[in-house]
Amino acid sequence: MAQNAEQGESETRSLIQLERVGKSFGSNKVLDGVDFELRPGEVHALCGENGAGKSTCLGLFYGLHQPTAGRILCDGEEQRIESPSHAQSLGIGCVFQELSLAGALSVAENIYAGRAPTKMGVVDWPELRRRAEALLSEFGLDIDVSLPVDSLPISSRQVVEIAKALSLNSRVLLLDEPTSALAPDEVDALFEVLRSLTQKGIGIVYVSHHMSEIFRISDRITVLRDGLQISTLPVSQTSQEQVVAEMIGGAHPGDVNRSGQVNGDEVLRVNNLTHHGDFEDISFSIKAGEIVGMAGLMGARRSEIVRSIAGLMHGATGEIALHGKPVRFKSLRQAMRAGVGFVPEERKTEGLFLEQTLSDNLIAASLDEHTSAGIMRVGSIKAASLAAIDAFSVKTSGISEFVGDLSGGNQQKIMLAKWLKRSPGLLIIEEPTKGVDVGAKFQIHTELLRCAAEGMAILVVSSDFPELVSLSTRILVVHEGRLMGDVAAAEATEDTLLQLAAGNSNSPAVTPQPNQSGVAT
Repeated sequence: MAQNAEQGESETRSLIQLERVGKSFGSNKVLDGVDFELRPGEVHALCGENGAGKSTCLGLFYGLHQPTAGRILCDGEEQRIESPSHAQSLGIGCVFQELSLAGALSVAENIYAGRAPTKMGVVDWPELRRRAEALLSEFGLDIDVSLPVDSLPISSRQVVEIAKALSLNSRVLLLDEPTSALAPDEVDALFEVLRSLTQKGIGIVYVSHHMSEIFRISDRITVLRDGLQISTLPVSQTSQEQVVAEMIGGAHPGDVNRSGQVNGDEVLRVNNLTHHGDFEDISFSIKAGEIVGMAGLMGARRSEIVRSIAGLMHGATGEIALHGKPVRFKSLRQAMRAGVGFVPEERKTEGLFLEQTLSDNLIAASLDEHTSAGIMRVGSIKAASLAAIDAFSVKTSGISEFVGDLSGGNQQKIMLAKWLKRSPGLLIIEEPTKGVDVGAKFQIHTELLRCAAEGMAILVVSSDFPELVSLSTRILVVHEGRLMGDVAAAEATEDTLLQLAAGNSNSPAVTPQPNQSGVAT
């Protein structure tokens, strides 16, 4: 896309601009003198840690906020964007991280919600479907527009959300974490759609925590830190290391690598674990001090496998052994008593009590440690909560703040800290850094590495293949409920993992040495 970013001065004026914009909420200044420009046909990424001001910038463009200083320009003319409907009338569309589709309605009904064509006062269904098909065909997509949205994979829903925004004749598209729920192959498909949009002259403001994606899709990058604009540069004139350093205000932390030898005792062994219709003949083991990754694409059944181990899913056959003793947990509580910790993917619905305080959440998995004769020990709870907040550098007003008021990254830290407080011998963690910024990601990785160094066995399920390569000792790759490979992280590449995850058993997977894994296959 770089050719779009190199357009001369004679080209069409900027689609949207911020000029020396400031924004305060009460006494809290969240933006201070920010300049930003989006040109036709370019992808301009906004980077920064949580709280840097990225979402506020999107809110200004979409009429959710008004600047307290500076001005906004559309096509070179100053504008006060009063509301989202006003933004849409100016050709600005927005796709937020949380999709806003009505799952029971069809694709066509979602795209033209509230604007369906009518004939004699009733919806003209053939015309509605024709318009939706025509719009999707511009992206080269063949989706049955009569299907309910709930029946589509996440990647297709994301495209429907984009199509909905573009049905309003948008020339500017604001994308907030568009790949947060996508597998690597689905990201590739989405990027093809975005490339087709830029070729039509549409400008895209792209917000993501994934540096590799930003450098694949973007033409320019603007870095924000604590509401200040740190830099704006073409992708060709910067690097991932420089961007991360500017985001966090210090040296780039570098990759954390966990690909060395592990010689601890075996903690978990799984032999021929099978749950008919979900997964078959899953066999692997994990030693103390080892971080084992589990990779796979959407529908690979990774979650079903680890939940069967942790007692959250029942009915599987085969063998599970913990510290050499056969186990079959009937519940997570039973697994916890045996020294197993489980950090779920969905922190808001499964991992945290959003309407309770930090301290309530932090001790939720270790209540016995903070009670005496059935009475909660306030001092013990406070000390443990403050220690966890300090260890993870959680940004909070205090232990009495509600978890639901924290940023996603800080919520993720609290959820992990809750389980680590138990010091489990085996920790199973799903998507440990989903939706968190680079600073939080590095802190979470560092904490997992510390736990492994102290002898904890860790099984990490992640759709972030670079994360697995840098963090794990070795990586199990699952395709449609079958184990396709067990790859030493030192030998793994994203392409190798993707090929295996897609079901290509001829991919050059590397079988680890017995003293690294002890895998029974």
